[in-house]
Amino acid sequence: MISISLIVILLLLSATGDASAAGSGVKAFVPAESFIEANTLPYIYNGSFVVLNDGQQEGVYVIRVSVDDPVAISWVNVTPAAFVLSPGESKIVHFDINISNEQAKTGKYNIIFTPTLLPRTVEPYLDTFAQYVSIVDYYNLTLVVPPINGFAAAGTVEGGTPVVFEDIPGRVNLVQYSRPLDGNREVIEIDRAIRINAPAVATVQEPVPVSLSVFEGLSNRGIDLIAVSPQGIFYPITSENFTFSQDGKWGIIAAAGDQMLLGKPITIDKGGAQLVMPGMDTILAAIAFILLLSIVPIWILTRRSRTDPYQDITFKAYVIRKYIDHFDSEKLQRAVGSIEDEYYNLVSKDAPGDRDQARASIDELRTLTRLES
Repeated sequence: MISISLIVILLLLSATGDASAAGSGVKAFVPAESFIEANTLPYIYNGSFVVLNDGQQEGVYVIRVSVDDPVAISWVNVTPAAFVLSPGESKIVHFDINISNEQAKTGKYNIIFTPTLLPRTVEPYLDTFAQYVSIVDYYNLTLVVPPINGFAAAGTVEGGTPVVFEDIPGRVNLVQYSRPLDGNREVIEIDRAIRINAPAVATVQEPVPVSLSVFEGLSNRGIDLIAVSPQGIFYPITSENFTFSQDGKWGIIAAAGDQMLLGKPITIDKGGAQLVMPGMDTILAAIAFILLLSIVPIWILTRRSRTDPYQDITFKAYVIRKYIDHFDSEKLQRAVGSIEDEYYNLVSKDAPGDRDQARASIDELRTLTRLES
């Protein structure tokens, strides 16, 4: 049931959304209640809050959930856990807390719901780890499980440290740990930069090319693509083409285990009949987490599916020029030398393509390198 306060919030948002100034991209309107107590067992609590896109572009949102004791995550469920919002649109997010007699554990628990606007692209970087910066807001809820009938329930909790929780069959909890960056931003760091390749608009029931690009030379193993339906249902993308089952606003999410890294919205226009999609058990089984550590400089970023190998050299030269201020002299010389070696390797193999443009890009870099020295 939607509370009166949330109805008032929705009315105000619909009346003032167009006139209000653009914000960060995510705003949570939360109930006044921030403390609950499980006086009886089993205990069931139903709550909700509103997530608003107060930014200027459409985005993919997920609801991250964090707790200070792993037992508490099995009590919490969120619906929907992911969705797409256009500027000015809002979504009611429902959650329930269900504690059985067997699961109860006496103590004080902090449950943090984090509405998160996923970034569309990775941040430029020159160090070991790529940064995926999300815009977030928070709803903090304190839950107390007191001793029942004078006896502590199953044990006590006196604080704890974040851990990675296992998936529970039949449900999806987006438990993610990312460190605060500044203000309302959080960052997740992994060892490689990735990109989602998908059109902005497609047609229902027609195969749509959806793929993942990773830094050259690095594996995409352990990084999954997931489609999120307008109802917030997750579908794994296991091939280079994906058929969307219904029209509406879908999201494409790139995930490494339970870490949601990137989100790209895609609008699906009306078409034929809906398709049968895999069940939740299959979806959960398809999401795995394997990350291989490696040091990756930014300049080896390249776009995939080229017919002209010399265009890769031209693009790498462009990346170096764009971020030349971030290179010291030694690193700059090494970067230019590397793509020049790659150029001569292609020439020695008599590879077809636009050699002149690649050579001109390298010569321009050599001139800039001397000026920077």
